[in-house]
Amino acid sequence: MGLQNILNIEPGSILWTITTFLIVVWIVGKFGWKPIIRGLKDRENSIRTDLDTAKAEREKAGAMLADYKQAMANAKKEASDIILQAQDQAAKLHAKAEVDAKETANKLVQKAREDIERESDMAKADISRHVAELTARATSRLLGRVIDDKEHEKLILDALKEDR
Repeated sequence: MGLQNILNIEPGSILWTITTFLIVVWIVGKFGWKPIIRGLKDRENSIRTDLDTAKAEREKAGAMLADYKQAMANAKKEASDIILQAQDQAAKLHAKAEVDAKETANKLVQKAREDIERESDMAKADISRHVAELTARATSRLLGRVIDDKEHEKLILDALKEDR
């Protein structure tokens, strides 16, 4: 009997169901629809802003990488120029030493070679330190966190191993 009552369609029930449905639709449309749409638009704007920020950060990281590569190229060129200048200086010292006595020439050549090697070592050490600092700074910015001394030292040692 209970199942038959459920399946019976009564016209009054249909009328009240439709009326109630229309009232609920009107209330939601009048009071609820605008806040829902506003919330969705706010969410859309928030996502769009986040995407724009991420794009800007990606471009900034790309620019930093390009700057880093340019600095590396400049450092290598500078090191090459220093070595060339030192070699030119050694050649001039050697030519001058040949004019002097043979003994004086040998002493000057030896001194020039030591100077070249010392300046080269100092330049390499300075470049390595500078590159390591740039690498640590760029890594900190890319990773978005501060690198402690142990990680910094490890990065420096790894970079020096790769350069050799």
